Amino acid sequence: MIATMNPRVARLSILVFCFLGLTFGFLHAYRDSPTANRLLKTIPILNDDNNHASNQPVADNKPLGPQPPKYKPPPKNPPPPITDPFPLLATTSKDVLPPPIPAYNVPHPDLHLHYGLSRPPPLFIGFTRQWPMLLQAVVSYITAGWPASGIYVVENTGVHNSNRAGLLSLQNPFFLNHTTLKRLGVNVIQTPVLLNFAQMQNFFLDVAYQENHQYYFYSHQDVLVFSFEDGPDQERRPGDREWETYDEEDKKATVMNPFGAGEEGYRTIYENCLREINTTVARKERWGFRWFQYDHLTLVNRAALEAVGGWDSMIPYYATDCDMNGKLEMDGWTMKHRRAGIINDDSSVMTDLEALYRNPAVVPGFVDPNPLPPDQEASIKEKGKWKVKEGSNGEKVYSNTTAMPTDQKEYFRILNQVGIDMGAHKYRDGDHQRNRWQTSQQGGLGEPYYYDPEGFARAFQLLTEAGRKIYSEKWGHQGCDIAKKTQLKLQDQWRVEKDFE
Repeated sequence: MIATMNPRVARLSILVFCFLGLTFGFLHAYRDSPTANRLLKTIPILNDDNNHASNQPVADNKPLGPQPPKYKPPPKNPPPPITDPFPLLATTSKDVLPPPIPAYNVPHPDLHLHYGLSRPPPLFIGFTRQWPMLLQAVVSYITAGWPASGIYVVENTGVHNSNRAGLLSLQNPFFLNHTTLKRLGVNVIQTPVLLNFAQMQNFFLDVAYQENHQYYFYSHQDVLVFSFEDGPDQERRPGDREWETYDEEDKKATVMNPFGAGEEGYRTIYENCLREINTTVARKERWGFRWFQYDHLTLVNRAALEAVGGWDSMIPYYATDCDMNGKLEMDGWTMKHRRAGIINDDSSVMTDLEALYRNPAVVPGFVDPNPLPPDQEASIKEKGKWKVKEGSNGEKVYSNTTAMPTDQKEYFRILNQVGIDMGAHKYRDGDHQRNRWQTSQQGGLGEPYYYDPEGFARAFQLLTEAGRKIYSEKWGHQGCDIAKKTQLKLQDQWRVEKDFE
């Protein structure tokens, strides 16, 4: 049969059989090889499973509708609830007045005239959150001799009329007690919306324009202030700078040997601040700021801020002072560290502010509103020899005296030591935790204009970081030394290339 087959067909048949033989031999030899398996899977006709699967409908693994949010875990060490630090005013009727301040600190109503001022300059204290800290600062200024009528608390909370109407609870970070401040005799000004630090400084400036004040003071709320009631005070506090004096007489009066309460020549912190305006103006300097422990308490010359364009609202928080100070120095306005009284930079609150009125029935102590986690707190050795006990809300109360003297100057010495130890407590871990007090109140859910406290703190951090970046882009330089370490001029803002990578 083969003999009669067409030769051409015979050759083709042989070639086909040879090809099939080689193919089956290859498959038999490499059927268990990983490489062969991958290769075979690419041949649809030999990959029967894949071939069948390709005919099956593909399952849709997409979720049906929005999925529930994944929440962050709750804070591990939430701060304890706060208590009002002035029980006398918090628990009595509105007609009960605060106790009298020490007689030697009562300000004369016309004291400003003695220092050449037609009107008393205002003291602005900005407030956004943490009522106990603000109340402590206000009461300490009043009992140290600053006239309550000259203190202006600037409510910068963003809750509009909620505090005035009494709609917020004590645990709400933005709580402010208008009734208590009115009983103390201080003024309250309300910003229309929540302002950042630079905007609030411009708000102070605007009020000074409206009220025609050439000079004014502003203070932070995390301070505890005293006058030199015990005379010379050589304690070096964490926030102190090197004091600048004009001559030996000035050095003796303000730094080395100020007169104590009851001595001829005694001046309160308020009188020293009025004297500072008089002295500075008489020197005919081109001056901008006078700092009393940096800007914890600051005297401001309105004309200087006007000359340099005010505070840069685009740099909201930290670094905005670097910007302002740099502009003033570039434009020839002086800034000096002067001393007018005792200022403690603190993050804790006295347990009962009636102690500042020298009530011998009140034993002074203080409480940390937002302590460190227990393991971290245990690793820190504090200098103060305070007895620590647990308060009614689980807070740590620091106290070390069981009986108080009736003599006001002896009482003051104990108070002064409390202030020193409160400052040391704030910086017990360096400056890493100095602003923990700002997150010490965590309540207010469901109240008007509620804002999550943790979210507010995080937003503050992000705005601070953004402000530092804006500052460096504005001046082409990083660091707070633009006037001293560069040749930049006031008109160079936003016009120079960066000097850093």
